[in-house]
Amino acid sequence: MKKIGIIGTGNMGRIIGLSLARKGFEVFFGARDLSKAEFAAGFDKTTKFGSNQEAAEFGDIVYYSPRDVHPKDVIKNVNALDHKIVIESSNWNISSELEPEEIKVSKAEILQRQLPKAKVVKAFNTILQEVFEYTIKDLKAYNITCFIASDFEDAKRQVSEIAYILGFNVQDCGNIKQAVLLEQMGSLIRILVRIRKKPWLSFSLTELPEIKDLQFGGRTSSSLHGKA
Repeated sequence: MKKIGIIGTGNMGRIIGLSLARKGFEVFFGARDLSKAEFAAGFDKTTKFGSNQEAAEFGDIVYYSPRDVHPKDVIKNVNALDHKIVIESSNWNISSELEPEEIKVSKAEILQRQLPKAKVVKAFNTILQEVFEYTIKDLKAYNITCFIASDFEDAKRQVSEIAYILGFNVQDCGNIKQAVLLEQMGSLIRILVRIRKKPWLSFSLTELPEIKDLQFGGRTSSSLHGKA
């Protein structure tokens, strides 16, 4: 099993790390506030905890949690992340009036620019932390989808395997520029949570069987949509 380093052990870092530890992964929780890393490690004695730098050096794959914080402000030597897969799952702010911030460039793209030698993968940002509490059997029954985007095919493959092990179906959404769409989805799911006042929501993607005999004429050519 791969070694997983958690940089910034907040709620999502703790939950993803513990979920993977229970599947046999070696997990190291890192944090600037060591009490948070120690708290997470207390749920599973097979895990380790320490500084963010130690987590970066430990992991074959790293989950990067700090939002809007340059890696140089979190770890002493960012070269520890060179050539490693870095999973990023942050979203943008939602105002009290349920207005999402305008997204022109994704947080995943920003992190990729900050870590040019790493392989950043956008993943898990549309999955609320509460969803991880379900069993794999339940997750499969609900067809919960993990949407991912990255410029690196090998990185997407490995993150897809991790998501599948955790019980999620995976949809490859293309390169890192498509992370903008995933972060817009992240805004939507958080707005829905506030409207419905409960976190037990998630997205699923269903592939429908093809209908050969189209009763409404099918898709015709359009200047807006291209060729049929």
